[in-house]
Amino acid sequence: MAENCDEKLAGAFAVKCGHRPKQGVSKKWYINHDDIDVEATQKSHRGTVVTALVLKTGAKIYPAGGKKVSSIEHALSIKDFSNGYIHTDRFTVTYKGEDERERVQELVDGARVVTLSKKIDTGISGELSYEIAGLESGMEITEDNYNSAADSGVTKIAVATKEGEEESTAIKLFKMTGGIEAIETWIETNEYVAPVTP
Repeated sequence: MAENCDEKLAGAFAVKCGHRPKQGVSKKWYINHDDIDVEATQKSHRGTVVTALVLKTGAKIYPAGGKKVSSIEHALSIKDFSNGYIHTDRFTVTYKGEDERERVQELVDGARVVTLSKKIDTGISGELSYEIAGLESGMEITEDNYNSAADSGVTKIAVATKEGEEESTAIKLFKMTGGIEAIETWIETNEYVAPVTP
């Protein structure tokens, strides 16, 4: 049986056979801005690095669907030097039951979104990093395209920082004591898992 190169793993990354890992976002989660305990969340390096991302009791982060390594938009633009940065992001939410439908409706109703992305860098070994967009003000939905025929329901969503509420820094790095392993343990602990129905 021929090896499926798209599925081959090198460490924690998906790769093409014979090539080093491709740059891009390999996984993404979305978080309701109101679910973040802003006071307890800790930052360093003038606010550019998040060292502790703290959620309110019972809150979860939600996996966004997409390709293994995709061209998920992760754009930054400087609005102007006095007001800071506009963040924009795109992700896909795959229907996973009524809870998922309710969360998407929250976004449509005006909830603010923060995104956490697992990124493969351009380094020789394809280093991993985690980045957070929208932590300060949250991003509002700008596009909502729902396809009921795809995978029992897929919503493609675009979000952006609201004009006049620019973020003070570019996208923040997520770095915990304990490195990538500590971050992945945090994600596993805080990621929403749909209940199994009998």
